[in-house]
Amino acid sequence: MTFLEMQASLRSRIGNPLTSEVPNTTLQSVINRAYRDVGTKYPFNETRCITTFNTIVDSPRYDIPTDADLIYRVWDDTNKCKIRKRGVRYMTGIPLNYPTGKPLAYVRVRNWMQLIPTPDAIYSVAIYYLLTLGDLSADTDKPVLPLPWHEGLVLKARHMYYDDRGEIGKAIYALNAWKEWLSDKPQEMDIEKDDMDDIGVVISSLGNEFSSGANRDPRFNERFDYEY
Repeated sequence: MTFLEMQASLRSRIGNPLTSEVPNTTLQSVINRAYRDVGTKYPFNETRCITTFNTIVDSPRYDIPTDADLIYRVWDDTNKCKIRKRGVRYMTGIPLNYPTGKPLAYVRVRNWMQLIPTPDAIYSVAIYYLLTLGDLSADTDKPVLPLPWHEGLVLKARHMYYDDRGEIGKAIYALNAWKEWLSDKPQEMDIEKDDMDDIGVVISSLGNEFSSGANRDPRFNERFDYEY
């Protein structure tokens, strides 16, 4: 669905008000809010990214991708092991003469991260992160989410529209319609069953064999940052 088609669908679902009554900008705003809400709340391959960089000897700080909303995992691709997430207090407790070596941990501070210890060689580091979704603006723009979810974005936007206007009855109806649509909607990872051997897709109907993290690329393991 294009942005223009989504606006037309939403306008139809709220009773086809005239643009003098409900400007296009109002519909555009709630659609983009729904887009960001759904795109960051549910797992989609299109909103997950991996980027790599090489460390520099004796350089501890590295920029985080500008389009990163949040970081899921950091991985030492040279040594094939995770780089554990630590808090700022951990970084402040490191002595000034702490030896350099293979990065074992990282601390995120705003738009950069510090590797600990400071790299003593060139290592290839991968960052797995959530993409920041930009607003749809041109009529021909399309959400990066899979096509089956575009209908859901319109339903979510309808609920937001009524909620903003304080039309409680309609907002409740729209929210229930959204929940009903969502209730049997498979996640994208569930749809792409053919890729499960490559990226470790979790298929709930297959039981615990895959939910335990077995046979997965460890960069995609949800326990990646927290296994000690």
